[in-house]
Amino acid sequence: MAVHKEFCIILAVMVVVLVVPSNGCSQNGSRGVRYSVGDAFWAIPPIVGYYSNWSSNHFFKIGDSLVFDFEAGRFNLLQVTKQEYDSCTAYKPLKVFYSGPVNIPLREKGVFYYMCNISNYCSLGQKISIAVNECPCATPSPSPSSPPRASPPPVPPSSSPHIPALQPSPDNSQPPYVQVTSPAPSTVDNGSPEGPSNSAALIHKGVLLGWLSQLVLLLILGVV
Repeated sequence: MAVHKEFCIILAVMVVVLVVPSNGCSQNGSRGVRYSVGDAFWAIPPIVGYYSNWSSNHFFKIGDSLVFDFEAGRFNLLQVTKQEYDSCTAYKPLKVFYSGPVNIPLREKGVFYYMCNISNYCSLGQKISIAVNECPCATPSPSPSSPPRASPPPVPPSSSPHIPALQPSPDNSQPPYVQVTSPAPSTVDNGSPEGPSNSAALIHKGVLLGWLSQLVLLLILGVV
C-alpha cells in the first residue's frame, strides 16, 4: 500500500512538471534561437493566415534571430510600420532587402512588421508580425552566507546593597564618624525581676524566714 502511494505521488509530480507551460525563456539567456520564418521559404503562403499562425505559435525573445530565405527577383522583404502592414502599403519602409537569405537579429523588445510588396503578395498573406519578448538574464543565486550572530542581551547591573557615603569630618586629622547601632538586649524571663534592688529584697526575705522558723521552733519546745 505504501509503495502504491509513493508511486502515485511521483506520477503526480511528473504530470505537473510536464503540464506547467514554460514562458519560452531558456535558462541560458546568452544562447538565442535561430528561426527560419514559416519553416520554409519566404513566399506566397498556401493560406492567408499562414504566417500569422506560425508567428503566434512561437515565443521570440531578445537574442533570437529570424531567417527569411527567398529567391531574389521573385520576392523581397520590407520592414514597415504597423499602419502600412495593415494596409499592405510600403510608401515609407523602414528597411528593404532584395535578396535572400536575410538574417535579422532580434535585439530589442517590441512588435516588428515585415511584408513583401511585389504585386499583391501582401494581400495574399505574405506578411508577418513578430512579437519580441524580453527575458531576464540568468543571474547566479547568491551563495548562502552564515547569518549574523545574535549579540547576547545586555546583562542588567546586579543590585548591590546601598552603602551610604561617609561624610568627612571638618578636621582632617579625625577619622570619619560612623554611627554603629548596638543590638537591643534580649529579655530573659526567670520568674523574678533582676538587678541590685531585687537582690536586696531577696536577702531581706530570707532573714525574715529564718526568724519565723526559729520562733515556731521555740513555741513547739515550750508546749512540749
